[in-house]
Amino acid sequence: MCVRIEPFELLHPIKIVIDRSRKHHEQQDAIDDAWQALCAHNPRYFNGPILVFDSFDPDSGVIHASIEEYKNHAVRDTVDVGISLLSVTAMLYADGDQHMVYLLGQRSHDLHRYGGLWELGPSGGVDVPRFRKTLGMKKIMKEIEREVAEEVDIQLSKSPYHPIALVHDDEVGSTDIAIQLLIGQAPKLTINWEYTQTRWMTLEELYQSTLSNPEEFIPTTIALADREHKKWVDLGYSDL
Repeated sequence: MCVRIEPFELLHPIKIVIDRSRKHHEQQDAIDDAWQALCAHNPRYFNGPILVFDSFDPDSGVIHASIEEYKNHAVRDTVDVGISLLSVTAMLYADGDQHMVYLLGQRSHDLHRYGGLWELGPSGGVDVPRFRKTLGMKKIMKEIEREVAEEVDIQLSKSPYHPIALVHDDEVGSTDIAIQLLIGQAPKLTINWEYTQTRWMTLEELYQSTLSNPEEFIPTTIALADREHKKWVDLGYSDL
């Protein structure tokens, strides 16, 4: 599993600083050919600007990012230019019948990566702002709120949140800002095309499921479940 977790132990709030200069890749002709082949196979694809992860400074809390075209990321199986899509992952947890429960969604088979697998979510790429060069936590949380509303129709309003880590998935080229959000009572869920089904699971259920059936979960969810379970066990909690 090519996943690395970079925990946040911050003295400063997280912010994203964007390098807005555009880059040209020597493999651009090969990228364009591979992109046309992808679009011919699946007309849902569309190109546009994306934010990609460059580096993280733990002392300042600054995530350095730059702007790429989506096609340069989408064709990485054919032409890999070494970019990592910058995304947000919402780790939603709520009051269950007896324990706290986390939201899991099963990814649609129509998605480019990890179709049919379960993930902590919702998640999605950070939109490129039109003019801004800096995005603070307020804007990052707006991205989370949009993803959650679109994918499971939960409206977040001043929910307590805690950024816990950067999660790097080298297999698919993504870096996720994982943020825990407490939403009170576990609501009924609706879904859009990105999820085929959703469920609430306790941390122990999630952890044991990733151990017994790892092939059913995306790697970043396995890594986050392992980290959260270890944290609470180390704190002395045996009933999760």
